[in-house]
Amino acid sequence: MLGWHEERLSLWRPEGRESPLSVTFSDGKQGYRLTPERVRHERLIKALGKPREQTRTVLDATAGLGRDAALIAMAGFPVLLAERSPILHAMLADGLRRAPTELAAVMQLLPCAGADAHSMPPLHAVYLDPMFPSREKSAAVKKDLQWLQQLAAYPDHHEEVMLLEWALGLDPQRVVVKRPGKAEPLAKRRPHHQIAGKAIRFDVYE
Repeated sequence: MLGWHEERLSLWRPEGRESPLSVTFSDGKQGYRLTPERVRHERLIKALGKPREQTRTVLDATAGLGRDAALIAMAGFPVLLAERSPILHAMLADGLRRAPTELAAVMQLLPCAGADAHSMPPLHAVYLDPMFPSREKSAAVKKDLQWLQQLAAYPDHHEEVMLLEWALGLDPQRVVVKRPGKAEPLAKRRPHHQIAGKAIRFDVYE
C-alpha cells in the first residue's frame, strides 16, 4: 500500500515485516555514496565523462527511486528527472521536498507524462537504467527491486529499441545505459565504449 509513514510517502505491505520504502537522499547507504570523497570514484560518473561544452545538464530518463540522479547531482551536474510511474513520481516529489539544499537546488522533477524532446534544454547526457534482475544478495536490495519491478516493468525488445532511439534523438553529447555485467547491450546496439565493474557496467553511446 502507498501512504504516509513518519512523514514520508512510502510503500509497504501491511502484512509484511519490512521497513516501508521511501525516497530519501541522505540516509543509510545512499548518504554514504553521496559524500564528496566517494562520488568521483563511482563508475557512473566516469561513464558520464566531462562535458566538452558548457552544457552540463543530465536527463535521468528512468529515475526510479532517484538514487543515481542524486549521485549525478553531487558530481556537479544539474539533473532532470523523468519517471513514468505515477507512484514513483509522487515518491520522488516527496523525496525532493526533504532533500538536502545542495541537492534540491540542482534536481528538477519533470511532469509524470515524460520528457518532451521539443522542450528539452541542451543536454550533456541522457542516463537510462531499465529494470533488470539483480545479482546482489542483500534483502534490502531485493525488496526495493521487487517494488520497482511491479511499478516499472522491464521493457521488451521493441520498447528497448524505442527507448534508446528516443534518448539518442534528444541529441545529447552521450547516452549512458546501466546494464548487468554479462547482458547484451540495450536493444542489441553496440555502444561506443563501456565502463565495467564486477556485476554492473555502463554502456556509453556517443
